[in-house]
Amino acid sequence: MVTRRTCEAARHSTLQRLSAMTLTFFLSCCPLLARRAGASKALVLGTITQASGAHFNAASASAGGTVYDGDMLSTEADGALQFRGNSSMIYLAGSTSVILHRVANGTQALLRNGTAVVSARRATDMEIVGDGAAIRPLADVPTIAQITISGPKELQIYARRGALQFSYRSESATLQEGSSYRILLDPQEPSTVPKSQSGPTPSGHKNKLFKIIIATAAAGLITSIAVRDVSGSPESPDHP
Repeated sequence: MVTRRTCEAARHSTLQRLSAMTLTFFLSCCPLLARRAGASKALVLGTITQASGAHFNAASASAGGTVYDGDMLSTEADGALQFRGNSSMIYLAGSTSVILHRVANGTQALLRNGTAVVSARRATDMEIVGDGAAIRPLADVPTIAQITISGPKELQIYARRGALQFSYRSESATLQEGSSYRILLDPQEPSTVPKSQSGPTPSGHKNKLFKIIIATAAAGLITSIAVRDVSGSPESPDHP
């Protein structure tokens, strides 16, 4: 015969087992939660310091927003956005979008369209990738550059301060400070003249995989914005 005291004892024992199971579950989850929190901090790339008519992934962007690995930043036609990393900055002009990733010792910005102005202190701080081509500072000196995707397989690059290293697939070239370049990727120009007889190209440099045309002036530069270099002092892209 089951008594009331026996039922209460059984109920109490069941509650104790449930409490023990719950405690074990939470204790086992705590290290996992701690690791996830630590991993999130490791993926932080920087913050948004300026935003107007801009977007952060699918939401509206605002100053102070934290940017993580894989986030997309974009601007409307009359918008602007500025991102600051540890020792680099990137400014997006209107109708521009980038996807940011962490790479060894720095940030990689995949330029999907539009114009970006970048500022970096070291060669590894910032790398811009557009149409498969990579642009980064040539040396560990303060560098400011403007990169524009101007058409299919066509880039406009202005090495405003410091020289740049341009790489596309297996070939690379140096872009000198103070010069503006128009670069054609995979140029489809058949040549019937043997290379030994063709001579140099007066207007620029031509590789098998890309053609560099040196512009006489830095056309289409952003002149109505202020870009802060990595030392924190305000600079304009058209500063002499």
